[in-house]
Amino acid sequence: MKIIRLFTSVLSIMFLATHGFAGTAGPPPVTPPAVNTPGSNDDTSLFVGLNWGIGSRGTLEGVVGVIHSNVDAGGDVEGGRLSMHFDLLGRDIAPNVRLTGILGDEDIAGEAGLGLGFDGTPFGILGGIGNHYNFGGTLGFDGSAGGYIGTHSYGEFNDKPTAPAPAAPPNPQPSALPIQE
Repeated sequence: MKIIRLFTSVLSIMFLATHGFAGTAGPPPVTPPAVNTPGSNDDTSLFVGLNWGIGSRGTLEGVVGVIHSNVDAGGDVEGGRLSMHFDLLGRDIAPNVRLTGILGDEDIAGEAGLGLGFDGTPFGILGGIGNHYNFGGTLGFDGSAGGYIGTHSYGEFNDKPTAPAPAAPPNPQPSALPIQE
């Protein structure tokens, strides 16, 4: 019986002692928010443009699309472009959708991909894209060939990645000693 009484006494003292230290520990450290690494810059933007086509797809095209690019600290670009092309001169050229990958430098990058006309004709694309301009060629799966040169509103690939924000200083820790009056 003495052991049970001794055990409950020790347990009661420990329980009361823990309440005496409640709130004296500092708050947990604050984790800074995640930011881009200091060597990359991602961008996704809408763009519009005009292409002058030659060959089997020869017409003035209006272009609307979205472009995604990732530029590293060395200026290397990779990304992709999805665009919709419309005949602006009424030459009965079917509108088409193009999906291309982009790889190169911030001044000029190569692009390659596939397109599909609304009339059901698939074609391949090989070209280049730069700051406000693009050019290239198309080769239809039926043997038709064409080329294009154009301008777009995307602008420049950003070659100056942003550095992460400096970490905020931690909040001052309250004193672990009780305040005496």
